[in-house]
Amino acid sequence: MPNDDLRARLLAHSDFSDADRAALVQLFDQQRRYGLVWEDKPEAVEETLRQFLPVLEEVPARLLAAPDQNAPQHTLIEGDNLHALTVLSYTHAAQIDVIYIDPPYNTGKQDFMYNDRFVDREDGYRHSKWLSFMAKRLKLAKTLLKESGVIFISIDDNEQAQLKLLCDEVFGEENFVANVIWRSADSSNNDSKQFSTDHNHTHVYSKSVGWQPNRLDRTEDNNAHYKNPDNDPNGPWFSGNVSSPNPRKNLQYLIQAPNGFQVEPPANGWRWSKERMDEMIERGEVVFSKDNTRVIKKTYLKDQKGLAPSSIWWDIEETGHNRNAKYELIKLFPDMKTSELFSTPKPVKLMNKILKLAAGPDATVLDFFAGSGTTLHATMALNAEDGGTRRCILVTNNENNICEQVTYERNRRVIQGYTTPKGVAVSGLANNSLRYYRCVAPVPRTPTLRHKRELVRRATDLLCLKENCYQPLPGTPDDGSFRAFGSDSATTVIVYDDLAVEAAAAFVATLPVPAHAPADQPWCAVYVFAPGSYAYQEEFAPVAARVRLSALPEALYRAWQHLLPQEGIMRSIEETPSEPQAAAPVAASAPAPRPTAPVAVAAAEATPKTDKRGNLTLF
Repeated sequence: MPNDDLRARLLAHSDFSDADRAALVQLFDQQRRYGLVWEDKPEAVEETLRQFLPVLEEVPARLLAAPDQNAPQHTLIEGDNLHALTVLSYTHAAQIDVIYIDPPYNTGKQDFMYNDRFVDREDGYRHSKWLSFMAKRLKLAKTLLKESGVIFISIDDNEQAQLKLLCDEVFGEENFVANVIWRSADSSNNDSKQFSTDHNHTHVYSKSVGWQPNRLDRTEDNNAHYKNPDNDPNGPWFSGNVSSPNPRKNLQYLIQAPNGFQVEPPANGWRWSKERMDEMIERGEVVFSKDNTRVIKKTYLKDQKGLAPSSIWWDIEETGHNRNAKYELIKLFPDMKTSELFSTPKPVKLMNKILKLAAGPDATVLDFFAGSGTTLHATMALNAEDGGTRRCILVTNNENNICEQVTYERNRRVIQGYTTPKGVAVSGLANNSLRYYRCVAPVPRTPTLRHKRELVRRATDLLCLKENCYQPLPGTPDDGSFRAFGSDSATTVIVYDDLAVEAAAAFVATLPVPAHAPADQPWCAVYVFAPGSYAYQEEFAPVAARVRLSALPEALYRAWQHLLPQEGIMRSIEETPSEPQAAAPVAASAPAPRPTAPVAVAAAEATPKTDKRGNLTLF
């Protein structure tokens, strides 16, 4: 039996108390492996998620709507990112192209808070707290990435080694792409006692093997060594490598030069077969040196589509630096004191390069440690530069009012325009919409009928975000038994009262097809309240070609059942005596308890029950 199945059965076994189950799970998870060992340190937000279901509510007063309804729709979520990521695991599962995060570096200098307290260098669980914090969020982040997706994580030397091993475990060592070294300082600190630290790391991991970054634009300097001394009609060229990368006996052959001289092969043999070599000589792609002793392969400039990115980003003119990032904020906020602004922003140039490398012009971008909001700023600026339609989702808490006063306000000014401290007016990037949400937890997890109805009522903004449909449509009942929202390509109908199902189906039949609806595909998402999993397929049969049916809240329960922390189980684990923390790599022969992060617990918290139709009613 697979270990995960056995573990799930153990967690669900009714003969064990919560304390016994927790102790058995810890024993079960002690397996010999190479990686990190740390003691999980539960967070306050987990206690909330043990009792309540995560929901988002939009703040209409902060909506920034573009004149063009087809403009990119960006999202800012205020709240704890563990809460927000759980919600996004339903709305955006496997839909994100690129994630960029700049998490707390855990320097011990009041940059990392855990349960409303700063973690200092003397904290014996400093690294354990940080690893627990990051592991839960990275596991959720992985579920959001497309198979073709990629994540970039900025970090400094305090946690970069631990982060590398953690990411190897979460994303797979085979999906490690690069550790990019970014020159974050514009000058060295000559007062440093040992070394001046002038760089940061950015760990890059793909969701699956085979991800390829976009190529970088070539510059004049990159092309300077391409020449055309022989007036080749194919244009400038330079001499490329003619040797096989590996020893190949079948590529060991002589080549006769025009004067009859026999050119010996390189030590590994030629790069191509004799047949192909003869073809290239005939086409003039392979020529001989003036003395006929060497073979020259022409590599043409016209065939070079771009540059592979380097893992060292040292050009501060290209990627900016920390001081540059602070200047960008000061220009945007001439009315605020420097001390009131976010202290560690990233420069727009850095984010611009990451976005260019990471995905195409229609990418969906996520930053769940948004800080000052540079990622959205860079997304909008790059769209304006290349005509892209990238959409960006930001998540940040509102500690010291940063979300309201800095993250939101910065991007509001970028969209609407602003004036610099020197009085220079900067035009806004008006072809962007921004919606502001707050994380709320109003619905108890106990799945009573009343709580189920309340969850469906509260899920309206969440569902509009999921379907990217926000415009209320006319013709729905005044009693609010169902509502409809639309865009130029889709429609969303939410049925709150199961007694209104037939009326909702009749309403869907009257809807015009959206102008840009996909051909031969359902374009109307219908979410209907149901005690179980039955989504009233019979009632919607006359419009089946139009609709994609989903039963609520069952769809939400199913999406979250393996992600939400389990009631009782985690509390018992917290009370279980443990060894002192050790946040360091261990050898493969050392016993290493699996991190007990609650998002990794994959068990039902109660025995499933069914209604008279056999539908699941309790997860």
